[in-house]
Amino acid sequence: MSFKGHRCSLPGVLRLGDSITHLPPILPGTTLVDRILRHIRTLLLISPDHPETHIYYRSRTKIAAENERLVRELPPFIVHPFSSFRKCWEMMMYFVLTAHLVTLAFVFAFAPHLPYDVLSRTQLFDCVLCALLGLEFALKLVTGYVHQGEVVLELSRIVRYRLRWWYVVNRMLLFVPYVLLLDELVLAFYQDSVTVYLGLVIYLYLLSIWRFRSINRYFATIARSLFGLSEKQIRLLEPIMDTVYVLHWTSCLLYIVPMLTLSLLGNNAFEAHFLVDVLWSHDQQRNASLYPISHRMRLPPLSDLRDYFHQHLPKSSTCAEFMAARLDDVEHNVSVTYRYLRALMITFKISVQGGHSLSVAHHYLHEGMQSLLLLGGWIWSTYILLLLIRTIITADASETQYDEILNEIDAFCRRMRLGEPIHRKMSHHFACHYRMHYFDVRPIRTQASDNLRRTVLMEISFEPFLTRSDIFRELPVYVLQDIADQLRFELYLENDTIIAAGSSVNSMYFLAIGTAAVYTPDGVELGHLIDGANFGAIALFRADALRTVSVVALEVCEVYRLDRASFQKLIRPHSYLLGHVVKLAEKRIQERSTAIHESPDEQFYDTFFY
Repeated sequence: MSFKGHRCSLPGVLRLGDSITHLPPILPGTTLVDRILRHIRTLLLISPDHPETHIYYRSRTKIAAENERLVRELPPFIVHPFSSFRKCWEMMMYFVLTAHLVTLAFVFAFAPHLPYDVLSRTQLFDCVLCALLGLEFALKLVTGYVHQGEVVLELSRIVRYRLRWWYVVNRMLLFVPYVLLLDELVLAFYQDSVTVYLGLVIYLYLLSIWRFRSINRYFATIARSLFGLSEKQIRLLEPIMDTVYVLHWTSCLLYIVPMLTLSLLGNNAFEAHFLVDVLWSHDQQRNASLYPISHRMRLPPLSDLRDYFHQHLPKSSTCAEFMAARLDDVEHNVSVTYRYLRALMITFKISVQGGHSLSVAHHYLHEGMQSLLLLGGWIWSTYILLLLIRTIITADASETQYDEILNEIDAFCRRMRLGEPIHRKMSHHFACHYRMHYFDVRPIRTQASDNLRRTVLMEISFEPFLTRSDIFRELPVYVLQDIADQLRFELYLENDTIIAAGSSVNSMYFLAIGTAAVYTPDGVELGHLIDGANFGAIALFRADALRTVSVVALEVCEVYRLDRASFQKLIRPHSYLLGHVVKLAEKRIQERSTAIHESPDEQFYDTFFY
């Protein structure tokens, strides 16, 4: 929410609402430690660059006011959820969480094939990721949160909210270093005791699916901050990324589960023992020091694996094809990467119902597993297909009126061959006007009762700016309600001219939200207007007056305009009030004329005469 294209020429004391942090300035002689602490404090306050700041704090003034409250009332270690620190931290957390869950899937699926040193380095890497996730949990205890549109920053409420038992359990299950169990699980695999291994793999699979919402939330911060993606683009990318994520986890599950369930079938004892011995010999070089296996006699080193297997394979065996494929991997010294990619392609075939994986046997356990994979793949692919179709269709006719208007803007710009800057400005204007939720105020105003309508209008305009105007401050409430009913909303983007010097006057303006700069006709900057300011009141009383200054929006400004004709019409029946207001206006005019006569070289900053 920076002032794009605006180089302020005012001294610091005249820049109304210019301080964003409200921290003491860095004076000469300030120590390095104090400078660092002040910089850290700045990072913890609201940042105009956070992608969600504009949703809750729609102007520079509101950001500055909230930061002032934080500095004055709250402990310095409280982290605002829309701070620069949180933005950078959440971007890093996206990569940390994604790397953690992707690593878990891969290493648990292929741990029996990995050398011990590779397994150790992977464990160390994932433990670092778990430590960062644990640090995120600790930081949340001093980080504010949003609840039903309210930004909560009180420490007691934050701690109570974060320490709810289900929240704590949910978060702690995320950063538990499961990889530290890999040594024992690999040992259990070579000892034909895989029940715990199988249960943990399935548990981690379900846990990773549960983390979609967290990953998508972090991804949204990156998409908005780094790439400036729109909500429509984010909605399009999220299901695609989730699909790739599910495909990865399911591929790893598809590879390891048949090998683990092989030993659970009583009639496949020979096949299970034979496969474990072959993998122990091939992948671990029969290393009994790392994996001391003594629960049964191991097979001697074999020169011809296939010949031995066919000689001893029971006639009732139903998994010969599966075993042949595993032996083929060993004979050709297939890498772990190749095994992963093959499992990925098999999973993709299942998900699109174009084939099936290599089953261990025609046993109900394996058939049930493949059926579940097929069903899950069908549900997921159907969901993604429908979601993508819905997103693509919105390019022509969306279900929401907001998207429909955006599509109309796109079509209009293409038809009229308007440039990309104009297209972006039109879309930005519409997004700022409706805050990405289209609504038509006309049926609301016509269908609501008169009392309700006037109450809503007063809520919008009475406290924010009507009572701040000198000429309206002493008017009765019922008259102010009539004035509020005549206000007309206007939106100005950055660098838009609200009024121009030398133009005729016919309206008074109320700046509800935003910051604007005031310039003389020759371009000298006089000051800034912020939330709640009003200007151009002389237009309500003098039809022959001209604008003496220009007012330019420095950020997105929400302005309400009151026409002279509307004001004169509603105030005319109240002759005593009209006389009072006119006298007040004449008094203001006389005071200004006297001041100019006494100090002709001095420029006066009076919004009444704009």
